[in-house]
Amino acid sequence: MSINIPTAYRSKITIPFGELKDVVEWVDRNCSGDVKYMEDPDDQFSSWVFFFESERDYIAFLMWKK
Repeated sequence: MSINIPTAYRSKITIPFGELKDVVEWVDRNCSGDVKYMEDPDDQFSSWVFFFESERDYIAFLMWKK
């Protein structure tokens, strides 16, 4: 994934244990640009940060998670 983290659209979400796979599968099916995700280094309670290259993918993700 060649995403520029400082300029990427960023979304921090809490994902219950065992549900990360479902979120990643949704991203794979519905996002066209590069996406990177990582466990939030500042929060150790199932928080993940998703970085989106595309504003369209970012907005779709926010609407889906709402």
